[in-house]
Parts: sequence; structure tokens; C-alpha cells
Amino acid sequence: MVFCDGNPAAPVMLVGEAPGTEEDRTGRPFTGDTGLLLDRILKAIGLDRTEQNPAAAVYISNILNWRPPGNRTPSPAELDVSLPFIERHIALAQPRLLILCGGLAAKTLLGTGETIARLRGKWHDYTPLTDGITDKKIAIPALVTYHPSYLLNMPAQKKAVWQDMLALQEKRRESGLL
Repeated sequence: MVFCDGNPAAPVMLVGEAPGTEEDRTGRPFTGDTGLLLDRILKAIGLDRTEQNPAAAVYISNILNWRPPGNRTPSPAELDVSLPFIERHIALAQPRLLILCGGLAAKTLLGTGETIARLRGKWHDYTPLTDGITDKKIAIPALVTYHPSYLLNMPAQKKAVWQDMLALQEKRRESGLL
């Protein structure tokens, strides 16, 4: 099981898709080359998963907490089973901002069929899709961006992610989180 990493008191929570081989081996999300790249991206805007100070910390989890067999894309049934758990996880962590890494995370949590190319680069309101997750339906600003594993294969998209991180930095400033 690969559950979470980082500071649960952080006002920024990042949600990825599903653990890969390295994450499965270590029990931590975003490790190996993908994790190193994510850590460099986050550090560039003053965030760190190892930071004790919540203002500079990030909390990380995934839609799925296990690696699908053969490292395949999670099935719709697996996503349906996992959705209430990640939504309850988000409700318990109470982040002020969400970063949704990858199309699968974005589509699942935002309840849309839009492509990541259409979703990224703008803010969305995340509210739980599962009934009874929270007493109150408070929308959390959510930013969609490319997954670091995608960037390892498509380095030209790093510019787009940098723009997303600048938007995150601005939203943190506007929200009084800096």
C-alpha cells in the first residue's frame, strides 16, 4: 500500500494517479526519477514534502493506493472503488489548495471527461463527488498539471508545468498562504 507522504498539516495537497514500481517498492508516492523531478519542481516555488513548517510543506497522495497489476492504467471499476477513499482523505487533510497531477487524477476528482490539455493551466473547483464525504460542500481550488512521469518522456512540456507552478504560487499569495 502506498498511502501518503509529506506534512498532513500542509495547506497544499498534491494528488497523483497510482503508484509505479518504485513507489510500490518503497511504500511512498512519487519516488525514483519521477519523485526527484517533482521535488525539484516543488522546491522551485518554495514547497517541500519533508518540510515541518506547514506553510512551506506539501502533502502527497494518489487516487489509487496500490499499483495496478502490470503497472497498467487503473480500470474504471478500480477508480470507482478508490474515489470515496481519496475524497475522504482530502476531507480529513483539509487542504486549502489541490494540485491534480495527471489526467487520470484530474478527470476522476473533477468528474469530467475533458482531456488534461483542456484542464491544465486553469483553476477548477473541487467538491467531493461521493455523497456523505463531508457535512459541508466547500469547494477547494484545484490546479491540474502534467504528471512528472509524463515530463520525463516529454521534456518540452516542462514549460507548461512551470506556468502552472507560477499560477500556484500566485494563488498561494492571494490566499494568504505565503
